[in-house]
Amino acid sequence: MIKAFEKSLKLLKVAELNFKNNFYSDSINRSYYAVFHAANALLIKKGIFTKTHVGTIRKFGLEYIVNDNFSKEIGKFFTNLEKDREKADYDYSYEVTENKAKKDLNNAKKFVKECERFL
Repeated sequence: MIKAFEKSLKLLKVAELNFKNNFYSDSINRSYYAVFHAANALLIKKGIFTKTHVGTIRKFGLEYIVNDNFSKEIGKFFTNLEKDREKADYDYSYEVTENKAKKDLNNAKKFVKECERFL
């Protein structure tokens, strides 16, 4: 298995633990990184290496959503999670709720599961 995907699976577990312990900002952060590493695993499978988060999102969209039949609905979770992660990490006025963290965690799980189909 591609190491990036193994890392993704571990981060999903950490996101779940953070959620269960009421660390909602950290859960969102780990949920995003689980998705980020799952997406990178699929890009690596095609020999594609990116240097930035934006580059990963763009390349993933082109290679898998546009050209390779990855679910568009699930694919949107990547950009949404990135925005939520940035707010949770850097916007001190952003209120991270249990519901938001749960939604992001569930979306991350769906995204990673969808990635498994392409490995």
